Amino acid sequence: MAEERTCKICGKSFIPNKYRSNQTVCSSLECQYQRQLDNMKKWRNRNPNYFKYKESQDTSWKETCRQRSLDWRKKHQEYLKLYREEHRDRHRQYMKDYMREYRKKRAQEGHGKTGAEGTVA
Repeated sequence: MAEERTCKICGKSFIPNKYRSNQTVCSSLECQYQRQLDNMKKWRNRNPNYFKYKESQDTSWKETCRQRSLDWRKKHQEYLKLYREEHRDRHRQYMKDYMREYRKKRAQEGHGKTGAEGTVA
């Protein structure tokens, strides 16, 4: 029988899946979502130039991707509406955190400036 472990995200105890003996995160949706975000962030940090290659090879690549995304959204408006309704609270919390960090960065960037730089005589 597997021993109980503590989830590294929520701190609750859980029994790991018998097929995933090295499991460190419990099976709750929020913890799995956070685990996935953390994994994607680690991957992007390890591969910082992965997406820049295509951009450097073809300048229209970015516009092509943008247009493909817009087309998909037009075709799947009902799906997007349902998804946004289901995840409204998570998105609001994300935007609050995002804006908090954004304002903090802006304040730090502006902190080194003197008051006379931004004024016009």
